[in-house]
Amino acid sequence: MQEKNNRTKILIADDEALIRQDIKEILEEAGYEVVAEAKDGYHALELAKLTVPDLMVLDIKMPNINGLEAAEEIQIALNKRIPTVILTAYNQPELIQKAGDVGAFSFLTKPVKPQDLIASIETAKHRAKEMEGLHQDISDLKEKLEIRKLVERAKGIIMKSHSIDEPAAMHHLQKISMDDRIPIKTVAEKIIAENKK
Repeated sequence: MQEKNNRTKILIADDEALIRQDIKEILEEAGYEVVAEAKDGYHALELAKLTVPDLMVLDIKMPNINGLEAAEEIQIALNKRIPTVILTAYNQPELIQKAGDVGAFSFLTKPVKPQDLIASIETAKHRAKEMEGLHQDISDLKEKLEIRKLVERAKGIIMKSHSIDEPAAMHHLQKISMDDRIPIKTVAEKIIAENKK
């Protein structure tokens, strides 16, 4: 058993019990933790809510709701993007596009070879981590932009009320921030709020 997988919790969904069992054995031998096995899309949704997996391996063709719909429903229910590997007996380009739309990071054709499954899982994990980093970067940039907008508005208010230039207004904001030991964003928000009165 490999420890490199850090016991990634995986949910498997396939309507064929033998395929589920084969996939489970491949994953457990590779050091992953199979936390749930579902026989269809609805069952996968129920089990995902209970187990909150790190990754999902879903068959595309299942009774009730298919693997793509299940992936989408699970991510909505858990309010998080879960790396997903989609399995199919058919290699259809339109399904590959749909798989990407619901957040699937990999698409494998059955019968699945152990090395392909493991490679797909590792790729999905890596891409999910990269995506998480990008989302964090975007969030950080949005926050910086919001602070910048507030500071610019506050500087404008200070420039007008004190009849000073922009560098002096910025110095004024920074001085208040340092003297009061509060973030410049908070100082800017207070100045803007006081100006509205």
